[in-house]
Amino acid sequence: MKHLALLLVLLVATSAHAAARIDKKAEYLRAYVAALRFANDANQPFMNMSHVETGTPEQLAEFIAQSRSAHAALERAAEHVAPFMASRNRAVAKSAALAKSVFEARQKLCERWRALYADMSKPEAANDPTIAERFSRLRAEIDRVGENLGDSAVAAAWGVVNVDRRGNPRGWGVSARERRRAVDELKKTFGENVVAGPRPGMNYLETAASAMSSFLVLDNWKGALPT
Repeated sequence: MKHLALLLVLLVATSAHAAARIDKKAEYLRAYVAALRFANDANQPFMNMSHVETGTPEQLAEFIAQSRSAHAALERAAEHVAPFMASRNRAVAKSAALAKSVFEARQKLCERWRALYADMSKPEAANDPTIAERFSRLRAEIDRVGENLGDSAVAAAWGVVNVDRRGNPRGWGVSARERRRAVDELKKTFGENVVAGPRPGMNYLETAASAMSSFLVLDNWKGALPT
Protein backbone atom coordinates (compact mmCIF):
# COMPACT_ATOMS: atom_id res chain seq x y z
CA MET A 1 0.00 0.00 0.00
CA LYS A 2 2.85 2.35 0.77
CA HIS A 3 4.29 1.79 -2.68
CA LEU A 4 0.88 2.38 -4.25
CA ALA A 5 0.42 5.59 -2.29
CA LEU A 6 3.85 6.79 -3.33
CA LEU A 7 3.08 6.00 -6.96
CA LEU A 8 -0.16 7.97 -6.77
CA VAL A 9 1.65 10.94 -5.27
CA LEU A 10 4.21 10.82 -8.07
CA LEU A 11 1.49 10.60 -10.71
CA VAL A 12 -0.36 13.57 -9.25
CA ALA A 13 2.85 15.58 -9.04
CA THR A 14 3.74 14.69 -12.63
CA SER A 15 0.27 15.64 -13.86
CA ALA A 16 0.41 18.93 -11.99
CA HIS A 17 3.82 19.68 -13.47
CA ALA A 18 2.56 18.88 -16.97
CA ALA A 19 -0.50 21.07 -16.49
CA ALA A 20 1.65 23.93 -15.27
CA ARG A 21 3.98 23.48 -18.20
CA ILE A 22 1.31 23.63 -20.89
CA ASP A 23 -0.29 26.66 -19.25
CA LYS A 24 2.82 28.78 -19.62
CA LYS A 25 2.14 31.46 -22.20
CA ALA A 26 5.77 31.76 -23.28
CA GLU A 27 5.99 28.04 -23.96
CA TYR A 28 2.94 28.15 -26.16
CA LEU A 29 4.27 31.15 -28.05
CA ARG A 30 7.47 29.24 -28.82
CA ALA A 31 5.55 26.11 -29.79
CA TYR A 32 3.14 28.03 -32.01
CA VAL A 33 5.91 29.82 -33.88
CA ALA A 34 7.76 26.53 -34.36
CA ALA A 35 4.57 24.95 -35.70
CA LEU A 36 4.18 27.74 -38.25
CA ARG A 37 7.78 27.22 -39.29
CA PHE A 38 7.28 23.49 -39.88
CA ALA A 39 4.03 24.12 -41.73
CA ASN A 40 5.88 26.55 -43.97
CA ASP A 41 8.53 23.89 -44.57
CA ALA A 42 5.71 21.68 -45.82
CA ASN A 43 4.75 24.29 -48.43
CA GLN A 44 8.23 24.88 -49.78
CA PRO A 45 8.68 21.69 -51.86
CA PHE A 46 5.62 22.50 -53.93
CA MET A 47 6.57 26.16 -54.38
CA ASN A 48 9.98 25.16 -55.72
CA MET A 49 8.70 22.66 -58.27
CA SER A 50 8.62 23.67 -61.92
CA HIS A 51 5.25 22.07 -62.63
CA VAL A 52 1.90 22.10 -60.90
CA GLU A 53 -0.64 19.83 -62.51
CA THR A 54 1.11 18.45 -65.57
CA GLY A 55 4.40 16.77 -66.28
CA THR A 56 6.29 13.63 -67.12
CA PRO A 57 6.08 10.47 -65.02
CA GLU A 58 9.41 11.51 -63.49
CA GLN A 59 7.98 14.86 -62.46
CA LEU A 60 4.95 13.15 -61.02
CA ALA A 61 7.19 10.85 -59.00
CA GLU A 62 8.96 13.96 -57.70
CA PHE A 63 5.66 15.44 -56.61
CA ILE A 64 4.75 12.28 -54.72
CA ALA A 65 8.14 12.30 -52.95
CA GLN A 66 7.81 15.97 -52.06
CA SER A 67 4.29 15.50 -50.73
CA ARG A 68 5.57 12.82 -48.38
CA SER A 69 8.13 15.29 -47.05
CA ALA A 70 5.37 17.85 -46.60
CA HIS A 71 3.28 15.29 -44.72
CA ALA A 72 6.17 14.71 -42.29
CA ALA A 73 6.69 18.44 -41.73
CA LEU A 74 2.99 18.90 -41.00
CA GLU A 75 3.20 16.04 -38.51
CA ARG A 76 5.90 17.92 -36.62
CA ALA A 77 3.82 21.09 -36.71
CA ALA A 78 0.86 19.27 -35.18
CA GLU A 79 3.07 17.68 -32.52
CA HIS A 80 4.22 21.11 -31.32
CA VAL A 81 0.74 22.42 -30.57
CA ALA A 82 -1.06 19.21 -29.58
CA PRO A 83 -0.05 19.20 -25.86
CA PHE A 84 -1.52 22.68 -25.40
CA MET A 85 -5.02 21.54 -26.31
CA ALA A 86 -5.27 20.51 -22.65
CA SER A 87 -4.30 23.95 -21.37
CA ARG A 88 -6.49 25.64 -18.78
CA ASN A 89 -5.91 28.83 -20.74
CA ARG A 90 -8.97 28.73 -23.00
CA ALA A 91 -7.46 30.89 -25.70
CA VAL A 92 -4.34 28.71 -25.85
CA ALA A 93 -6.41 25.52 -25.94
CA LYS A 94 -8.59 26.94 -28.74
CA SER A 95 -5.59 28.12 -30.73
CA ALA A 96 -3.84 24.77 -30.39
CA ALA A 97 -6.94 22.80 -31.38
CA LEU A 98 -7.57 24.96 -34.45
CA ALA A 99 -3.94 24.83 -35.57
CA LYS A 100 -3.75 21.06 -35.12
CA SER A 101 -6.94 20.60 -37.12
CA VAL A 102 -5.47 22.65 -39.98
CA PHE A 103 -2.20 20.71 -40.03
CA GLU A 104 -4.01 17.37 -39.95
CA ALA A 105 -6.40 18.46 -42.70
CA ARG A 106 -3.43 19.51 -44.80
CA GLN A 107 -1.88 16.08 -44.27
CA LYS A 108 -5.03 14.46 -45.64
CA LEU A 109 -4.92 16.82 -48.60
CA CYS A 110 -1.34 15.74 -49.27
CA GLU A 111 -2.52 12.14 -49.38
CA ARG A 112 -5.30 13.03 -51.80
CA TRP A 113 -2.93 15.02 -54.00
CA ARG A 114 -0.58 12.01 -54.12
CA ALA A 115 -3.46 9.73 -55.11
CA LEU A 116 -4.56 12.17 -57.79
CA TYR A 117 -1.08 12.46 -59.28
CA ALA A 118 -0.75 8.70 -59.24
CA ASP A 119 -4.03 8.41 -61.18
CA MET A 120 -2.93 11.14 -63.59
CA SER A 121 0.19 9.15 -64.48
CA LYS A 122 -1.91 6.26 -65.78
CA PRO A 123 -2.35 5.97 -69.58
CA GLU A 124 -6.13 6.28 -69.39
CA ALA A 125 -5.90 9.59 -67.51
CA ALA A 126 -5.82 11.60 -70.73
CA ASN A 127 -9.46 10.68 -71.37
CA ASP A 128 -10.63 10.99 -67.77
CA PRO A 129 -12.71 14.17 -67.27
CA THR A 130 -12.75 13.71 -63.49
CA ILE A 131 -9.05 14.54 -63.20
CA ALA A 132 -9.59 18.26 -63.76
CA GLU A 133 -12.60 18.24 -61.44
CA ARG A 134 -10.58 16.65 -58.65
CA PHE A 135 -7.82 19.24 -59.05
CA SER A 136 -10.39 22.03 -58.82
CA ARG A 137 -11.93 20.60 -55.64
CA LEU A 138 -8.56 20.15 -53.97
CA ARG A 139 -7.50 23.72 -54.74
CA ALA A 140 -10.73 25.01 -53.19
CA GLU A 141 -10.24 22.85 -50.10
CA ILE A 142 -6.73 24.19 -49.54
CA ASP A 143 -8.16 27.69 -49.17
CA ARG A 144 -11.05 26.53 -46.99
CA VAL A 145 -8.84 24.49 -44.64
CA GLY A 146 -6.40 27.36 -44.23
CA GLU A 147 -9.05 29.77 -42.94
CA ASN A 148 -9.00 28.17 -39.49
CA LEU A 149 -5.33 29.02 -39.05
CA GLY A 150 -6.18 32.71 -39.06
CA ASP A 151 -8.64 32.09 -36.23
CA SER A 152 -5.92 30.11 -34.48
CA ALA A 153 -3.52 33.07 -34.68
CA VAL A 154 -6.14 35.39 -33.16
CA ALA A 155 -6.70 32.94 -30.31
CA ALA A 156 -2.93 32.65 -29.85
CA ALA A 157 -2.71 36.43 -29.48
CA TRP A 158 -5.33 36.31 -26.73
CA GLY A 159 -3.46 33.40 -25.18
CA VAL A 160 -0.25 35.35 -24.57
CA VAL A 161 -1.81 38.25 -22.68
CA ASN A 162 -3.10 38.44 -19.12
CA VAL A 163 -6.88 38.47 -18.88
CA ASP A 164 -8.94 39.39 -15.82
CA ARG A 165 -11.97 37.52 -14.49
CA ARG A 166 -14.27 39.48 -16.77
CA GLY A 167 -12.26 38.48 -19.83
CA ASN A 168 -10.65 41.87 -20.31
CA PRO A 169 -6.99 41.95 -21.39
CA ARG A 170 -4.72 43.67 -18.84
CA GLY A 171 -1.23 43.41 -20.29
CA TRP A 172 1.34 41.11 -21.78
CA GLY A 173 1.64 37.61 -20.35
CA VAL A 174 5.04 37.07 -21.99
CA SER A 175 8.21 39.08 -21.67
CA ALA A 176 9.52 41.53 -24.25
CA ARG A 177 12.43 39.16 -24.81
CA GLU A 178 10.08 36.27 -25.64
CA ARG A 179 8.14 38.48 -28.03
CA ARG A 180 11.28 39.64 -29.81
CA ARG A 181 12.45 36.06 -30.08
CA ALA A 182 9.14 35.00 -31.63
CA VAL A 183 9.11 37.90 -34.07
CA ASP A 184 12.71 37.20 -35.12
CA GLU A 185 11.79 33.58 -35.85
CA LEU A 186 8.77 34.64 -37.89
CA LYS A 187 10.88 37.12 -39.86
CA LYS A 188 13.44 34.42 -40.66
CA THR A 189 10.69 32.14 -41.92
CA PHE A 190 8.32 34.55 -43.65
CA GLY A 191 10.45 37.63 -44.37
CA GLU A 192 10.99 41.03 -42.78
CA ASN A 193 7.63 42.38 -43.94
CA VAL A 194 5.71 39.82 -41.90
CA VAL A 195 5.31 42.41 -39.12
CA ALA A 196 3.36 44.74 -41.43
CA GLY A 197 0.15 42.74 -40.97
CA PRO A 198 -1.93 40.56 -43.31
CA ARG A 199 -2.14 41.71 -46.91
CA PRO A 200 -3.98 40.55 -50.04
CA GLY A 201 -2.19 37.75 -51.87
CA MET A 202 -0.80 36.06 -48.77
CA ASN A 203 -1.38 32.36 -48.31
CA TYR A 204 -3.01 31.03 -45.16
CA LEU A 205 0.30 30.54 -43.32
CA GLU A 206 1.64 33.97 -44.18
CA THR A 207 -1.63 35.55 -43.05
CA ALA A 208 -1.51 33.79 -39.66
CA ALA A 209 2.17 34.58 -39.13
CA SER A 210 1.66 38.22 -40.11
CA ALA A 211 -1.36 38.63 -37.83
CA MET A 212 0.60 37.20 -34.91
CA SER A 213 3.85 39.08 -35.48
CA SER A 214 2.16 42.45 -36.11
CA PHE A 215 0.55 42.11 -32.68
CA LEU A 216 3.71 40.96 -30.91
CA VAL A 217 5.70 44.05 -31.97
CA LEU A 218 3.27 46.40 -30.21
CA ASP A 219 4.59 47.87 -26.96
CA ASN A 220 1.49 49.81 -25.96
CA TRP A 221 -1.42 47.94 -27.44
CA LYS A 222 -3.80 49.17 -24.68
CA GLY A 223 -5.92 46.03 -24.80
CA ALA A 224 -6.57 46.24 -28.55
CA LEU A 225 -6.50 42.57 -29.50
CA PRO A 226 -7.29 41.17 -32.94
CA THR A 227 -10.73 39.63 -33.38
